[in-house]
Amino acid sequence: MTGPQPGSDQPVRPVHVLAASHGTDNPHGQEQINRLRQQLAEQAAGHRALRDQGVELIWHEAYVDVQHPQLPEVLKSLPEGEAALVLPLLVADGVHTTEDIAGAVAGRANTVAAAPLGALPALAAVLANRAEPHLHGATTVVLAAAGTRLPAGQQQIRDLAGQLSQRLGRDVQVGYCAGAEPRVPALVQGQAGQRTLVLSALLAEGFFQDKLRSTGAWQVTTPLLPDVMIAQCFLERLFQALEEAAWVTKKVEVEGR
Repeated sequence: MTGPQPGSDQPVRPVHVLAASHGTDNPHGQEQINRLRQQLAEQAAGHRALRDQGVELIWHEAYVDVQHPQLPEVLKSLPEGEAALVLPLLVADGVHTTEDIAGAVAGRANTVAAAPLGALPALAAVLANRAEPHLHGATTVVLAAAGTRLPAGQQQIRDLAGQLSQRLGRDVQVGYCAGAEPRVPALVQGQAGQRTLVLSALLAEGFFQDKLRSTGAWQVTTPLLPDVMIAQCFLERLFQALEEAAWVTKKVEVEGR
């Protein structure tokens, strides 16, 4: 999947963007991730700052688990010497960012990685909007994340919950599907008789989203995708990484924010 040609007379500088997802066996989840990649390419194509600086983004599909092509394969296939940026299609840091992606990036010159969404304020805004229709009836609010053993990733989710709490004016608990405690099912079962609203911080349909639905919670929101604002959140991380790598020399704003 390739990006547009920049509309200037200066030489084109290609940057290969590897939009790397975890991967899923769920066909609906696969469609959601593929659509996200399309949205990212379409939205990035219209950014004048990239065109003016002669940057051409060339988009690639990649995975760190479950599906193929795997990230190291895609990196190996790129033209030698050309810049590459791994964009994790992930919500928080974990072994896939600190080991799989970091290891793959370290093995190739002129290659960097963007951050996952983390406690991005725009992500908190999306989740707050998802919560609003249910707040009047909810007695408890739980932010549900996939989970990680990595303390930094857990802190990102706690920080995200803190932002949500401020936006909603309500206490927001944190629960995980795996990898960390407390687990969402235990939280819901421990609040039996209450109307627990589970806010899904999962990216797409799959095993963990099904697990949330099976908890018996009063309400469970849909995964983050599809949502054009989530694509803009990932673009924000992409542009931050481009600036940090000095592949663009002036700030690229996310349009429509």
